[in-house]
Amino acid sequence: MNHVTYDQETDILYVRLQVGESAKQTFLDDARIIDRSADGAILGVEFLGASDGVDLVDVPFAQTVQRLIKERGLGLKVFA
Repeated sequence: MNHVTYDQETDILYVRLQVGESAKQTFLDDARIIDRSADGAILGVEFLGASDGVDLVDVPFAQTVQRLIKERGLGLKVFA
């Protein structure tokens, strides 16, 4: 279910929290995007420019996102 992917070439980190089809995106800012299903459930979070650090302020399920990133062992800086 949970899954973390990081593309070094594009510098995009994606943390999937639930399986489902994305129907809507909520932009927290230019670098953080929340994917939601049609019923509003949070499916995942996309972080652009992740090598500069991952900002978890105002990110839903921030503790879970932080744990998943750490478990993946990517060495990215995380700001909570």
